[in-house]
Amino acid sequence: MFRKIIPPISLFFFLFIEIFLIKAIPVLKETFPLENTEAVLFTLSQNIEGSRDFVVTLFIGILKDSLITTAAIVSLFSIFFLIIRKLFHYTKLSKISYNRLILFVNLVTIVWFAYTAYTQLPIIDYYLKWQNLDAKSEHSEFYAKEYIDPDSVQIGFKEKRNLILIFLESMEYNFQDSANGGNLSENLIPEITEYIKNEQSFIPGGTQAWGMGWTMADAVAKTCGIPLTLPPSISGSFKPMKSFLPGATCLTDILIRNDYNVVVSKGANIKFSGMDDFLHTHSSPQALGLQEHRKKDYVKKEGVRDQLHYELVKEQISHLAKQNKPWAIWFFTVDTHTPYGYLDPECFTNQSITKEEQFPYVVKCASKQLKSFIDWAKTNDWYNQTTIAVMGDHAAMAEPEIIGFKDLNLIHYWLDFFINSAQTTETYKRLFTSLDFFPTILESIGAEISGRALGLGRSLYSSTPTLLEKYGLDSLNAALKKKSIEYDYFLYFDKK
Repeated sequence: MFRKIIPPISLFFFLFIEIFLIKAIPVLKETFPLENTEAVLFTLSQNIEGSRDFVVTLFIGILKDSLITTAAIVSLFSIFFLIIRKLFHYTKLSKISYNRLILFVNLVTIVWFAYTAYTQLPIIDYYLKWQNLDAKSEHSEFYAKEYIDPDSVQIGFKEKRNLILIFLESMEYNFQDSANGGNLSENLIPEITEYIKNEQSFIPGGTQAWGMGWTMADAVAKTCGIPLTLPPSISGSFKPMKSFLPGATCLTDILIRNDYNVVVSKGANIKFSGMDDFLHTHSSPQALGLQEHRKKDYVKKEGVRDQLHYELVKEQISHLAKQNKPWAIWFFTVDTHTPYGYLDPECFTNQSITKEEQFPYVVKCASKQLKSFIDWAKTNDWYNQTTIAVMGDHAAMAEPEIIGFKDLNLIHYWLDFFINSAQTTETYKRLFTSLDFFPTILESIGAEISGRALGLGRSLYSSTPTLLEKYGLDSLNAALKKKSIEYDYFLYFDKK
């Protein structure tokens, strides 16, 4: 009797797995930037501790839904089987095996899954990327010609202004209305628009280039002047890097060498995507993440939302300002993270809004919260000696209809503006990428850079053409994609 039961149980199990995978695809596509193969593979190969709770919750939700669906299918086919046997008791149909019926359902479900995966996921892109990981690195004329080693040029400071560096999650120029250069019928960021108009802002905003486009990659590009690419070794094992780009010299290295107190703060886990290793490798600034912030009695267990994070940052700044040294604080917002963001109830209390409708309201809230923080900064004695550099970390990954975009082919630009910069320029209309903010940020706080270029970045305060202006996006992307001996130097050579 037991042997007769085993085949259906195994077929039911496989049916459940197939349904789970089918249901997981749309959820994964909605939640993660699956089209950005570099971002997904890099994050999987590094520390995903910061998103563990979220992933577990997502997994449990899909699991429950799959169990219900599997039970419903099995029940329906059991009823169908019994009806067939009853109605056609003396015909060939009465001899249909229940196992064969469930096997047929499994085969249909497998075909369904294969079709869904092929049409909804960039499987070929992942395969090609994986195959390319072990491609041999070659000498790059591009890096040899265009990369400026920060250790090879003179960097001095005519003054040492304090720095508040703010990375706004997924924040675009495009979130403005057409009258202000955006692509929406309503301006979602009116407070930020005023800063763009009245302060220094390089327009039309930053263009997303290869090796950028997600938070960790843009953190590297904007502070080291190089893209973030996958180390070849991950094709053999998913072991996180313990030394993160040790051959590169980055913003935190330069600031700490010049006697700055530096703090980096995230509302999420500082270990996620290797951020802690990146900071440790580059002069070990004070790094604060979810675990560190939770030591405060008023920080809730589930995480640090932007409203609270701004308050924590204020505390850090107040502490830094009491010390007799220049200081810099670099922090990241998270509420506008895809797919739908987190809508702070203090900004919007209408309970009738659906999750799919909330992203524009989340963006509006982020603009208001930023203004409140800057208004607070203006009340402090250190304000006039402090540069506030604000920028989107990358373009938004949310579906266009969730934001309200009607033109699906528009070019997305992450926004930027500088308050109290030590530099000015005749024109703020430029074509640039995240790479160019490495020297630009330094010059905004009073650094004098010989040649006005660092890494692959060119200061936007200078008249030197950026690599985007020089090569165009397609040629620049092609050059950045090539595996090179020069980039391997950043990955494996320890300058220390």
